[in-house]
Amino acid sequence: MNLAQLFNPIEKIVGMEITDGHIRAVLLEKNKKGVLSVAKKSAVLPAGSARDGRVIDKEKFAEAVKKFVQSNKSIFKSRYVVLTLPPMYVFTDIMKFPPVAKEQIAESIALNINTKTIFPMNADEIYYDWEPVKSKDLYHQEILLGLAMKDYIKNWTEACEAAGLEPLAFEAPAMSVARALDNFRSKTGAILRITREGAEIAIVSEGELRFSRFTRMPKIGTFEEFKEFLLNELSLALNFYSMENPRAEPARTLALVSELEQEKEVGDFLASGLELAVQKAHPADLPEIEPSYIAAYGAARRGLIAREKDTLVSLMPIGTEETYRKRRFLAYISLWSDIINATAVILAILFVGIWFFLQRVEKRIDTQITASQAASAIGEQIAALENDALRFNELAGRLAAAEDSIHRWSPLLGKLPAALAAPDITVKTIGLPDPKGDITVNLTAATRASAVSFRKMLGQSGEYESVTMPFLDVSQRENININVILKPKIQ
Repeated sequence: MNLAQLFNPIEKIVGMEITDGHIRAVLLEKNKKGVLSVAKKSAVLPAGSARDGRVIDKEKFAEAVKKFVQSNKSIFKSRYVVLTLPPMYVFTDIMKFPPVAKEQIAESIALNINTKTIFPMNADEIYYDWEPVKSKDLYHQEILLGLAMKDYIKNWTEACEAAGLEPLAFEAPAMSVARALDNFRSKTGAILRITREGAEIAIVSEGELRFSRFTRMPKIGTFEEFKEFLLNELSLALNFYSMENPRAEPARTLALVSELEQEKEVGDFLASGLELAVQKAHPADLPEIEPSYIAAYGAARRGLIAREKDTLVSLMPIGTEETYRKRRFLAYISLWSDIINATAVILAILFVGIWFFLQRVEKRIDTQITASQAASAIGEQIAALENDALRFNELAGRLAAAEDSIHRWSPLLGKLPAALAAPDITVKTIGLPDPKGDITVNLTAATRASAVSFRKMLGQSGEYESVTMPFLDVSQRENININVILKPKIQ
């Protein structure tokens, strides 16, 4: 068991999209080897519950979502979801700033919004969020801004709460789709997603969303008119991106995401009209996935990011993240409460068990004491004998230790007189602190030559491991007082 997950559990976060009259949900999980598995389900929303990107009947919507969740427990392993909002009222933009400190960017964004030079609304009328992106301009730093009107976000927040879901992030479909595909991880290209509600166009560069546009599906009589509509909208998007980013790599490749039977014909038409290379959409980390699940799959990929590391754009009401942290804290407290209660129960059971065990042990001890009292006399005699034996063993041990501690001085002292007898040498004192230690000899040499000769004689005698005599001062020539240290060889 992973103890880190016990105290900081990893939630199973579902990616969801509610659009085209459908609920689509995707759950991604990684095993210990990092292999990704995907589970996905969809259901049709009841008529009249949602329309034009908004929830109309919250009760009907909540009932349908609850039923969908209950019937798909293998996907909804928690209440947490990352929701891709319908695209009608969600907007994104790339904002450019001169090089400023990171903490000044938020202030600069708020200032630009409140002046209404970019958007015709005040900051208090919208929910907005931003994330840094790789700059395509050497002289500016760029951020990706996402925004939506407060009443639109409130509509979806209340709808999710009524359905028993807890959204951790709201994001635009273009953000989810850009994350879901890996066609443009190392280059710039356009993604065209065709749904019943309209055409969603995203321009992605090196995996980052750079531009998005949604156009409602007009009333079209013929298939040719439909192709012309797509061609015109895509042309406008590409031209706008080129004008806004003159130094950036242009988008010359198109990834088409649709469930049209004539998808190839549409792709060929757009490729010819705009001189683009059209390629099939490639889901990241998967061989393929149905086009209808692309946005939900992108949202599910965001769900794999640890919450504390998710700094991507999220159009959530203020306080939603604080509510999430509070619920996590309460869950943590509840976990510890369960642990403490379980521990108390276990300790109570152990106390009762130990009490019964001690009662049985006490009865056995009483029985043994009663039986031993009958043979107390014999026991006293045995105890006296044991004490005598212990005293005897102690005395014998002391005698053996005393014998071992006797210093064997005779062999060593027998050698010293002959070794120290030398011409012109007068031995004053001999120090023998230990039979196995060094011998210190204090002597007087008549001359300098006799002192050196005496040292050589001791060294060549073979009786000592070392002979140490201090260096003689050149001024010392007669009656030289010397301390010689001898280290006897260990026999």
